[in-house]
Amino acid sequence: MKRTITGIKGLDLMLKGGIPKNRVVLISGSTGTGKTTIGMQFIYNGIVDHNEAGVYITLEEDKQQIKQDINAQGMNLDSINDRFRFIGGHIATIQRFKRKTKANVEDLVNEVEEVVHEIGAKRVVLDPVNLFLMLFDSDNEKRDALALLTEKLKKLNCTTLLLCEVKEQSMDISREGFEEFVADGVITLYNLRCGPSFYQGIAVRKMRGIEHHREIRPYEITNEGVVVYQTQPWLPPEE
Repeated sequence: MKRTITGIKGLDLMLKGGIPKNRVVLISGSTGTGKTTIGMQFIYNGIVDHNEAGVYITLEEDKQQIKQDINAQGMNLDSINDRFRFIGGHIATIQRFKRKTKANVEDLVNEVEEVVHEIGAKRVVLDPVNLFLMLFDSDNEKRDALALLTEKLKKLNCTTLLLCEVKEQSMDISREGFEEFVADGVITLYNLRCGPSFYQGIAVRKMRGIEHHREIRPYEITNEGVVVYQTQPWLPPEE
C-alpha cells in the first residue's frame, strides 16, 4: 500500500512507513498536546520534502498567530506560498456568513475542493473538526457533513488529518462520539498528570489497511516540532 510520509520524527516508525495514501486520519488530544504542530508539520514536510501541495483549514485561531508560532519551530510558511493555502477563519465569522448567504454543506465542501484543485493539493488538515461540526444543528447533519467532506477529499486523492479537541485528562477519542467511525485511522495524544508532572504520550489507535505499533510512546513539542521517542517509557516506573 502506498504511504504518505508525515516527516514527524518517530511517528512514521510507529506507522511502519507512514499513513496510507488518500485516507482520513483523526488526531485527537486535549489543549496543548501539539495537534496544530502535527498538522502543520504534516503539510510543511509534504511540500518541502515530497513536493506535495497542502491546504490548512483553520476555524479557530488567527492565521497570523499560527504562522508566528510555526515559524518559531523552523517552518517558514511564507517560503512555500506557491504550494500552500491557508483558508478559513474564526468560527463565529463563518457562522455569520453561513446564515447570511444560506450556504449549505455542499457550498462549504465545494470551496475546499476549489482550493485543492487550484494548487493540486495532496494533503489537507482541518483544525479542529469540532468547530466544523458546530456549523450544523442536528447530529444527522453533522454526520452527513463530515461524511461528505471526507469522501470528497478521498476522491480528490488527498490524505487528510482531522484535528479533534477532547476534554482535559480524558481518554475519549472524539468530542461528538462518531468522528472516529468516519476516519480510516485514529492517532491519540495523551497528557496525563502523574504527581507534579504531566507526561505526553502518543498512540496509533487504529489505521485501516496496515500494520502499526500499538504502544503508547512518549513525545515532546520541541523547537523542531513534535518528536516521538521510540525507546523511552511513556510513564515513570512505579515505585
